[in-house]
Amino acid sequence: LLMILIERYFSWRKCVLTEQWTVLSTVDSFALLTGQVWTNQANARFLTCLMVLNAVIARCVLAVRAVYPSLPFLMAAGWAAGWSRSAQPKVAPDCPENVEALRDALGKDSEIGEQIKDVPDKALRRFLRAHLNVCDAHKVYVNCEKWRRQYGVEKIVPEDPAIQSEMAIGKAIILDERDNMGRPVILVTVRLHDTKNRDMEVLTKFTVYMLETLSNMSDQGETDNICVLCDMKDFGLRNMDYQFVKTLIMLMQTYFPERLGVCLVVNAPALFSGCWFIIRPWLDERTRKKVVFVYNEEEMSQYIKPDALPRKLF
Repeated sequence: LLMILIERYFSWRKCVLTEQWTVLSTVDSFALLTGQVWTNQANARFLTCLMVLNAVIARCVLAVRAVYPSLPFLMAAGWAAGWSRSAQPKVAPDCPENVEALRDALGKDSEIGEQIKDVPDKALRRFLRAHLNVCDAHKVYVNCEKWRRQYGVEKIVPEDPAIQSEMAIGKAIILDERDNMGRPVILVTVRLHDTKNRDMEVLTKFTVYMLETLSNMSDQGETDNICVLCDMKDFGLRNMDYQFVKTLIMLMQTYFPERLGVCLVVNAPALFSGCWFIIRPWLDERTRKKVVFVYNEEEMSQYIKPDALPRKLF
């Protein structure tokens, strides 16, 4: 148990210390959002406590390592708990066997039936990667199809007044060029979004339309996911819409699983570190790894060619 607690602690410490934003800047930004004022003395106390905790844990690790060989029951417990499993080869959740099993299960479903014959394997693999097993993927796929019919996803057209109103603002546009991986790219200009002057129903409908359009485009290429490019230039708290962010995460994870290939965040100001501190726990581990903060044109060129962008971002 002690070894597990120590491993959990170091895993947490690695996560905190290797974040895009340092511990100190995160604390300062959180204090800014909550209206609290942190002094240099308070910051120093925080870092001092962290250093003392590191030293104590390090000594515990050395002590446990020194006596560990003489504790065979701990070794046996650790082996039984997970070491034997780690030695076994892992089977990918989207392996061909699971794809066929999911297709068979959906084929027997009264609401899906014959429709499953027209669904490509890569679509089923996305649900398996997102939910890891056939049973959960089956349930989510059926619920997704019900939602698509009820919401009328395929009936949303560009001429819809809700779509036209959001298009006129220009907060989100689909680029003509794809990224270096062949994924369709959507450029989101965050400063054009005003939390106080938005209709959540209209915004959700527009988001579903854009995600469906991007999904159809990605199905035509070699990859079946998309690239989201967020320009945070001139970002302010008036642009931070937590309600919409939660809705977007729900749509992506529930109804468009594994469609996100990468989310590039450019020109993020220090103020956004506090917002990211709040948003980050809402994302699952796979999605968090897909969020990349980009700070210059050289880093951007690893994902998108500069001449593919409609304007200069840096």
